Amino acid sequence: MKIVHCSDLHLGKRVSGNKDYVNKRYRDFFIAFATFVDKVRELKPDICIIAGDIFDKKEINPDILSKTEYLFKQLRDNVKKEIIAIEGNHDNARILEESWLEYLQEQNILKVFYYNKDFEEKNYLKIDDVNFYPVGYPGFMIDEALTKLSEKLNPNEKNIVIVHTGISGGTNTLPGLVSTSILDLFKDKAIYIAGGHIHSFTTYPKEKPYFFVSGSLEFSNIQNEKSDKKGFILFDTDTLDYEFIEIKHRKRIKKDFSYTNFSDLENEFENFVKNLNLTDEEILVISMSVNNNDYINIENLENIAEKNGALKTYILIKNILNIGDSDESSSDLSIEEIEKNLINTWNISEIENFSKNFIRLKELFSNNDKDSFLELFDKTLEVNGDDN
Repeated sequence: MKIVHCSDLHLGKRVSGNKDYVNKRYRDFFIAFATFVDKVRELKPDICIIAGDIFDKKEINPDILSKTEYLFKQLRDNVKKEIIAIEGNHDNARILEESWLEYLQEQNILKVFYYNKDFEEKNYLKIDDVNFYPVGYPGFMIDEALTKLSEKLNPNEKNIVIVHTGISGGTNTLPGLVSTSILDLFKDKAIYIAGGHIHSFTTYPKEKPYFFVSGSLEFSNIQNEKSDKKGFILFDTDTLDYEFIEIKHRKRIKKDFSYTNFSDLENEFENFVKNLNLTDEEILVISMSVNNNDYINIENLENIAEKNGALKTYILIKNILNIGDSDESSSDLSIEEIEKNLINTWNISEIENFSKNFIRLKELFSNNDKDSFLELFDKTLEVNGDDN
């Protein structure tokens, strides 16, 4: 049986920026999914797995639904047996009465599964000689959920697990990530675990992997995602062979820039950008170290880059603030201002939103509003995670 596995489509995503950039990026996610559908048309797989985050938000408008339904109908026509999808954290509908994923299921386009307390019994289907266990998005319950499922699996059968998670560790602080010690429980019990949530291609273990994250089809958090490769996985349940198949997507260029003469900074930066030979379609992500207390007008640099061929430019400033060097420097600051200055040192891409969320999280925690706290905490980490 041939299976294709993709994840994190984030259809309908709206980014901030000028009108041209916003519209292009809105279309990018549909174009990437359409490219995937074209590849599926060539491959004619038996099964298509989508491991969460079909939509970028729980609420969608008619244009998003229309484009999504059109593409999914084409996908359905080119998958021999079944499209199996799970809910991710972005399209998680626990606060809504109904999910738009249910609508797609009602149109007989796909089968969708959600994480619930009886998932190990209810979230199951058998196709030919393969058992499929679509877990969904367990969030903070990930270790408990997968441990419970691992105890159920028969190692003498072909088992495939589908779960919206990636591997925890390093600097990645996203909620809902799984440890390798939990994944080790599935050795010799699952021939394939289809993951998501993280937007870069990942496999585990290094030798003879059985856990796979396909990554997103398009950049969702373009400033922080590690890999420039986007695509999906083709897997054979008989031979256990797999292949990562790349697809075209919006081009991102990541560069480091340093200046030699602060008084001539803008000219140096303009020459730096001109040498990149941009075509008005690339997104630039520039990491820039600042000397001493030099003030950098980021908006001016972004405008220079965009006048010289960048579709959009993000400039990430390193070491712009030093906290704690002088008691005098912070003696007149409010607690909120001190917190914001501290957050500035964490190399976070959306400082203003993160600072506001940080204050709100403290309020929710003080008021013991657990549900609202966890929802906002999840959302805050998603925006600033390395790959989500």
